Amino acid sequence: MSNLNYQKSYQILFKGLNQRQKEIMNRRFGLESGKGETLEAIGKDLGLTRERVRQIVETTLKKIRKEGLALEITKAFSRLKKYLQKKGGLKREDLLFSEPDFNHQQNSSNWINFLLALDNGFYRVNESKDFYSFWAADSKILPLVQKLLRTLQESLEKQKKTLDIKELFSVSGLIGKSSQQFLKSNLEISKQIMKAADGKYGLKSWPEVNPKGVRDLALLVFKKVKKPLHFIEVANLIDEIILGQPEPREFSAIAASAAATAPKKKTNFQTVHNQLIKDQQFVLIGRGVYALKEWGYDPGTVKDMISKVLKEAKNPLPEREILKRVLSQRLVKESTILLNLGNKRCFLKQEDGRYSLREA
Repeated sequence: MSNLNYQKSYQILFKGLNQRQKEIMNRRFGLESGKGETLEAIGKDLGLTRERVRQIVETTLKKIRKEGLALEITKAFSRLKKYLQKKGGLKREDLLFSEPDFNHQQNSSNWINFLLALDNGFYRVNESKDFYSFWAADSKILPLVQKLLRTLQESLEKQKKTLDIKELFSVSGLIGKSSQQFLKSNLEISKQIMKAADGKYGLKSWPEVNPKGVRDLALLVFKKVKKPLHFIEVANLIDEIILGQPEPREFSAIAASAAATAPKKKTNFQTVHNQLIKDQQFVLIGRGVYALKEWGYDPGTVKDMISKVLKEAKNPLPEREILKRVLSQRLVKESTILLNLGNKRCFLKQEDGRYSLREA
């Protein structure tokens, strides 16, 4: 297909057409302008109804087919069909049109669209709420696509976590090596399932898959780094995601989806801090340092942590043990803990040096 000369094809295919047929086909498929026009727009200019324009398009396509196609174009159809079969029988339209082998001349995508419409062996499935428009080599493929996408979505909703391609294949019900490419092409067209930063797949509605705004991006950063971070570090890592910096590489996979909704300029440190403070998923564990609550960190002040430690112990604890347990929850100096432990209104020091909660 890469060797097909579209201008030469124009001369061959449009040779037997009258001037009105040529104009309508050119405008409908955008062969010269690069932008296809609606049936209504064409009809309005030519004083024809939308239905009449549609009829002319259909009869003209039939005329071109009936008069026979040049060998060069017939070979192109064959190569295109093999390409679709190699991709599992379908390919997302915009990705197909951007393939280097096909997109090599001016208005290439418009010509590919025209040629696909010209051959009865190719089938275009219109975009829906669940998937992007795609081309297929089998007219019966749509129910199979719908069933597979529904199965994958239900599995992700049930497991509530991202899955890699092997895990998705195991829950898909598909069998055989050839079916693996069918799965990949289905994931490409899906609007509800997206590839996350870790290379796994999840639902578009999940923040870790499709982050929207500073809060979601911060959550993604924490889940990737898997350790407490200062809010300035979080802001810097968000900028690496948005700007597509080479490090850390894992973030590059979500750069495109994040860039659409995330801040375009350098992320403001204070904005990040404000988002972390007000969201209960994040816990302040040190001076400007946050961690995720799901990691086992509890919200509260150092005094709150001491009270929790003593309450859970149910018995007085020595100073060293209190320090150890509080430090597992907070990144603070020992002196800060001891200062709070000296609060006689809250804590009682026993004669043996151990501490307990002062009863109200």
